[in-house]
Amino acid sequence: MNARSLVVLGALGALWCAPALSQGVPVRQGLVRLEDGRLFYEVVGTGDPIIVVHGGPGLDHGYLRPGLDVLATSHTLVYYDQRGTGRSDFPLDSASINLAAFVSDIDDLRQVLGYDRVTVLGHSFGGLIALAFARAHPEHVTALILMDSAEPGHRWRAEAAGRAKAARTPEDGAELSRLMASPGYAAHDPATLSAIYRISFRSTFLDPSRVDELDLELAPRTAHDGQEVARLLGGDMAHLDWWSELPFLTVPTLVIQGKADPMPLAMAQALVEAIPQAKLAVLASGHFPEIEDPTGLVGAVSTFLAHLAR
Repeated sequence: MNARSLVVLGALGALWCAPALSQGVPVRQGLVRLEDGRLFYEVVGTGDPIIVVHGGPGLDHGYLRPGLDVLATSHTLVYYDQRGTGRSDFPLDSASINLAAFVSDIDDLRQVLGYDRVTVLGHSFGGLIALAFARAHPEHVTALILMDSAEPGHRWRAEAAGRAKAARTPEDGAELSRLMASPGYAAHDPATLSAIYRISFRSTFLDPSRVDELDLELAPRTAHDGQEVARLLGGDMAHLDWWSELPFLTVPTLVIQGKADPMPLAMAQALVEAIPQAKLAVLASGHFPEIEDPTGLVGAVSTFLAHLAR
């Protein structure tokens, strides 16, 4: 337990809201009170815990639901909004928005919910935060799941950017340019920013028409503060390169990659080669397998975790 956690534990507390149901699955909500802010979370389902680390930076967990809830039939999913987004309220400064704080938030959430060991699932940029947590706290991690993760370095950055650009239609490119030059973008209008995300993500799907199945109606705080969160956290992680350190990761890891994801499959394969206890699952999807291949996702995760339990 680090020094920050010793200070924080005295202020930790969960403010529970009334239980709800998501497609028949029980849902609980609460706040973890830290010394510099409040972390909002939702607990969905029953079974062994999986803490879900959403992507961005600058988004909240809303886009993962209800799609990822397919895993909640056999596991407890702990979603949360990262600092400065959704219903998590923190100062927008470099002292609060940095990788170390984001990693500590996962550990504080684990402790307040009473879990000794958890599986951590990180999607997209969230894969880097999940990986950082597994490196810092391997004794509390049952397994690590990297779902269409960002690269922990820069080897494939140019190729990934080129693939994303090539997949975008000229019409979408023109509409993105128009929206980003609009007054709504400058004013952090939620509807304008939601439209930008929808167009940006469309080209990351195997079937672009399915982007409408993502919940991209941004929360007011996400729309207003998300870009600043992205700037601060992105700046803190700009020179990150963990490739040489991955062979020392002791946590069993599942790397999930959609075959149409802009990130080259070679990057996912390199992760599996670098991490000693890693396995690869390639799904019939793009960047959001919970939408395009939920059956494959459930099968890959269930098989991986069941094998660990033997």
